[in-house]
Amino acid sequence: MSTELELKFALPAAYLPQLISLLPQLAQVQHQAEQALHNAYFDTADNWFRRHDMGLRSRLKNGCYEQTIKLSGQQHGALQMRPEYNAPCATVLPLLADFPAHIWPANTDINVLQRELTELFRTDFIRHSWQLNTRDGSVVELAYDSGSIKAGGKQQAIAELELELLSGNGTALFSLARQLLVHLPLQAGWLSKAARGYLLRAGRSLALPAAVATEDSLNLQQQLTRYLSALQQAEACYPQQGVLALQVAAQSLQQLADTLGQAALSAQAAQAQQLAQQCAAGEPPFTANVYQLWLLDLSQYLYQQSGDGGQHDNG
Repeated sequence: MSTELELKFALPAAYLPQLISLLPQLAQVQHQAEQALHNAYFDTADNWFRRHDMGLRSRLKNGCYEQTIKLSGQQHGALQMRPEYNAPCATVLPLLADFPAHIWPANTDINVLQRELTELFRTDFIRHSWQLNTRDGSVVELAYDSGSIKAGGKQQAIAELELELLSGNGTALFSLARQLLVHLPLQAGWLSKAARGYLLRAGRSLALPAAVATEDSLNLQQQLTRYLSALQQAEACYPQQGVLALQVAAQSLQQLADTLGQAALSAQAAQAQQLAQQCAAGEPPFTANVYQLWLLDLSQYLYQQSGDGGQHDNG
């Protein structure tokens, strides 16, 4: 088992040459590779895995299949932290019995799940990857994926940048991302490839989040996480739902501003207030560098508060 710790960003493929030229300035490039990856995602007819916040896929790489299951984790801005288990498999169809028994919820019959598995969608892409040794001794894999998600005769483009911590300190990810944001139009990736695949298969777009009420039983970090999730969901809805999405974003940003103020993060609170006013005025801030940097700062704060802000080894 490893805990995947990574930052995900959208980045148009036209910027790949610029990205490549930047890397030697940011860290020591230890290794680079280019691979074709073919991934099949599975679930049951009633989306058992999705309902349990688990993701199941098989991957064909270098002529061999590997199966992966990802469990429920945390997401803060571009940051994603999820436990995952990997095992070799003989064919494209995963074999659930090969995963550790303790990962399954109580009373799960994996034999029934195995019989009900069906392939839902595929993601096929070229991965350009570089292993970077940072100044603090951390090791980070930077990967750029270019390809498509395919489901039911429909497809969507993949153009994503990922920074994954292989070993060392999680702050190295945020430091690298800040340096990249100076030169490249990165946008925090809220929807994973799997989430996009489920939506594409269902033939629907993401729904706007409902208003998030303040819950006194939650601590400040939990409230920030809820408001941030609503904000990013509204951002993802903006291309289709325009003004309505901006209204939800403005409300979420105001809630974030109030909560950041309570957490004595005055600079971040002031920035959230300005962004809320911008959304309320009908001006989307989502592609602006200042918005992406603010998101990154908030993501790092929540990561540090989660208790996982120290050394990391992805095995």
